[in-house]
Amino acid sequence: MWQAQVRRQLVEEELTKLREVPHSMWREVIGRPMRKTARARDNRAYRVRTVVDWAEPGSSNIRVTIVLETASFGRRLQSQSFVLTPENRFLE
Repeated sequence: MWQAQVRRQLVEEELTKLREVPHSMWREVIGRPMRKTARARDNRAYRVRTVVDWAEPGSSNIRVTIVLETASFGRRLQSQSFVLTPENRFLE
């Protein structure tokens, strides 16, 4: 149970940072996954993958998804996303 809370907190911290990025910058990286390693409160390293794509075909809204994976094997542990409009408003 404690590990799930630690992971959830790491995802929330990363999402908070990503929500500060404007729509115009996200448009530049659509379709190019980004990866980094982050250390959580449990002192374990996790791989954080960010995927950016259009929310729906033909839409100008962008979906940003963060996926938390194990650092060693890349096993998916948790994911969460948000949708950003061109006016920089959040839908989800």
